[in-house]
Amino acid sequence: MMKFSSALFVIALSMMTACSGGQKEQVKAPAISVVKPAPQLENEDKQQVIRNVAALKKGIFAFANEKGQKLLADPETASYAGEEPLIAIGQTGKLLTVRYSGKQQATPEDDGRQTVHNFNDQAGQLYEVTEGAAEPNETYFIIPESQLPAEALLTIQRVDPKHAGADEQELRKIKESKGREVEQAWPLIELPDGKSVYLVQFVRLGDDMLASLAVKDGDTWLYHDYPATYDPYSTWRVDDGGEVQPELFTFLFAAKSTSGLVLGVQWMGTEGENVSLLSVTDQAITDLGLSYGRYMAPI
Repeated sequence: MMKFSSALFVIALSMMTACSGGQKEQVKAPAISVVKPAPQLENEDKQQVIRNVAALKKGIFAFANEKGQKLLADPETASYAGEEPLIAIGQTGKLLTVRYSGKQQATPEDDGRQTVHNFNDQAGQLYEVTEGAAEPNETYFIIPESQLPAEALLTIQRVDPKHAGADEQELRKIKESKGREVEQAWPLIELPDGKSVYLVQFVRLGDDMLASLAVKDGDTWLYHDYPATYDPYSTWRVDDGGEVQPELFTFLFAAKSTSGLVLGVQWMGTEGENVSLLSVTDQAITDLGLSYGRYMAPI
């Protein structure tokens, strides 16, 4: 009888040891707390900059109606029907939320001008402002927010060109880096990362005229050129008198990209406005090839 009890004790002890071993194996598994939420961190990082600068070429320019509730794009542009969320960026980075609302047909009263007074009579692609209010008659850039996240937009500090000009050291740097005498240079905007954007008019060489938008980053200067042939009345724009005028340059937005910056540049003239997108890297300024011309004369 004693031998039988001892056998039972040994069997019970073995079972307890096996169960204890199984519990130890479970303890060795990785703790849940050490698993990091990598996808969330990655998404947060992606929202800080424009990842695909080339995708901005699919954006659309439009202008606002009198009440700031609608935007009208050219009729031949592709619509963003069914794509959400959409944003519209206005002068100096004002941000709106919009959605596509269909095509608008022209009326017999259409005078061909892309202005607030002709808004309801001109054919185009309509967008409704769903959050915020647009400035009447102002130009806006419409794009899916996934392509230009709001967090990538930079604060633009405008500089009054009438009360500011490049100093002697800056003029010397421009001359040395461009290899051409400077007629005049004006700071236009300052950005929070220490960069500044200038308008430069170089000295005329015969009929060869040159103006440039110049981005200053420390001691580095990069240029986007506007070459022209001299005309005493209309060199770059109609009725410009052969000179560029800094007060006619404004900026829709400045935004960070993986390669540097993107600038939305507006250049007003007597007949209307031209808008373009420029990509700024450490080596060069490149026109993205997306432009917009608003015929507004008489303004």
